[in-house]
Amino acid sequence: MALDPALAIRFDAVSKKYRLRHGWYNSIREDAVRLARRVFLGDKRDADAFWALRDVSFDIRRGETIGLIGPNGAGKSTILKILSRVTTMTSGAFTVNGRVGALIEVGAGFHSDLSGRENVFLNGAIMGMRRREIEEKFDQIAGFAEIGDFIDTPLKYYSSGMMVRLGFAVAAHIEPEILLVDEVLAVGDTAFQAKCLNKIAELKEQDKTIVLVSHTMASILQHSTRVLWIDHGRVQAFGDPDETVDAYLRTVQAHMAASAKETPAAPGTDSPIHIQRVVVRDAEDRAEGQIRYGQAASVEVSYTVTGPVEDPVIGLTFHDVRGFPLGGITSRLDGVKIDTDRGSGSVRLVLAPVLFTRGSYSVSAAIHDSRIQRYLDMRASAATFMVDGPSVASREISGHLVYPHRWEVDGQAGGRA
Repeated sequence: MALDPALAIRFDAVSKKYRLRHGWYNSIREDAVRLARRVFLGDKRDADAFWALRDVSFDIRRGETIGLIGPNGAGKSTILKILSRVTTMTSGAFTVNGRVGALIEVGAGFHSDLSGRENVFLNGAIMGMRRREIEEKFDQIAGFAEIGDFIDTPLKYYSSGMMVRLGFAVAAHIEPEILLVDEVLAVGDTAFQAKCLNKIAELKEQDKTIVLVSHTMASILQHSTRVLWIDHGRVQAFGDPDETVDAYLRTVQAHMAASAKETPAAPGTDSPIHIQRVVVRDAEDRAEGQIRYGQAASVEVSYTVTGPVEDPVIGLTFHDVRGFPLGGITSRLDGVKIDTDRGSGSVRLVLAPVLFTRGSYSVSAAIHDSRIQRYLDMRASAATFMVDGPSVASREISGHLVYPHRWEVDGQAGGRA
């Protein structure tokens, strides 16, 4: 398939089928049953087939950085494996125009019994480098990987982080025209991640084509020119980073909200106090799941009391879209007393203003005893909400929060508070 010179990658109706295996005995028996159905009944169904990709088509232009997003099992890694020829497609066609450097999983292309030095030559050869080219760049590769004397130690004694450093060092120094990077960069330490991102920025400045898979939306927004959203093996959207990520996060929020409704109470019915409802409200007191950065918002916790309980403490913890905690607060910090004399009540945490950046979030609620040593009730991801505000794509902020602040230059106040 001829490829337009302006394009680096073309996927044309690519599908990939895997066969699920449940053990050698079952698979042999089921294979026999499947064969009998096909021969005698004309049944062509394949109950053990799993389609990782179904009719996926897209074009990537030269010099683009494409963010590849989607939930676990969506087909993202399968796309990278097909592009790097680690696996083959079941149907369709694809074309790659240029040398490919790939870091798609820890230890891919490495041999555990060989030393780091030997694996550099092995991995470089797999990626299409000539021995002389590897020899000329070996010192740069070893220096970038920062593994010191371990370069002559067998890989089976390496940590996962060391393997990632060595793998990325090789992939980044083969002078790829197309670089494929999976989530494995998260394994390295912070300093090395920064080094890798700087290398990616350098390749972007050289108009190299990059496909970056990540669950971290901040990284996707900061580095992508376009974003490809894959779900259940199909393309959901491909376009502007902010618009595509927003659409994806709204879908994630809807799933989170549905899961939150199904979350059972904890720890049990013998507790004297129970969380009944958690609601996030905007500045107009609307419970629509959407709040704005810089405006007021609140989290309302309603509870019922079924027995004697002394001085309970309500705690709220905020989480990002992946469920990582971003911090929280308890009613005890501000000396708030929870009324347990009546059968029910509510308490509100007022955020004035909202400091979260643009994205999807959830809040977990818990009621503790007075010393915060025992849970009386708990609701994980009890409510979800979207924030409309500054995006990390602007590169003026980073992360999930904008802290109350002011700038001072040579002792003089400047900027905004």
